[in-house]
Amino acid sequence: AARLVALVPTRSRAARPNAHHRRGIVVMTSATSTDASFVGRWTRDGSRSVNAEAYLASHGLDEAKAAERAAAPYEQEWRETGAEEGEFLVLTDPGTGRGVRSLVYPIGEWEEEFKGSSELFGAEPGVVYRNTTYNEIPHLGPVHLTESATPLGWETTQRTLSKNGNEMVVDRSFTPRMPDGSAGEKISSKEYFTRVMVFRPLDAS
Repeated sequence: AARLVALVPTRSRAARPNAHHRRGIVVMTSATSTDASFVGRWTRDGSRSVNAEAYLASHGLDEAKAAERAAAPYEQEWRETGAEEGEFLVLTDPGTGRGVRSLVYPIGEWEEEFKGSSELFGAEPGVVYRNTTYNEIPHLGPVHLTESATPLGWETTQRTLSKNGNEMVVDRSFTPRMPDGSAGEKISSKEYFTRVMVFRPLDAS
């Protein structure tokens, strides 16, 4: 799958999470254009999503299910692992009622095993082959990009931040794998997440 932006290597800098912990509550302070970070809690504003239902339907969901999932509450919490610049632990509550899932996004090529019954990866157990980059782009700021090959096709997910760091924009593209193994028609979507300024950390199931 083609990258959404040309990732020009630049001098990296550590993300600067502006967070204070008070008795199990995390309080985020306002970010600036120079210290915007993915670290923190995010909630999706489904009313602003673009083409989300069609994107989910391209993975095999029926029309009613795709509409339900596109409008469902969706929460994420991003934490730095400290192992490598740009490596994050992402906790996600996708609103399915199955609890919170936890996944580390290392830099470079990596694999994610899944147990099946996945709306995005397929009904049978398998492996998703991924490649993740994290770069500072002059006109975009920090860019987190993951390219994935799944049993259903090829997917790209790019995350960027608003200038004040309080909005995360998620651009997705998916090219389905046809029965003969060829690539089908690519479909794209866009989601908007708003930073939660005061929250309790998510707990993985």
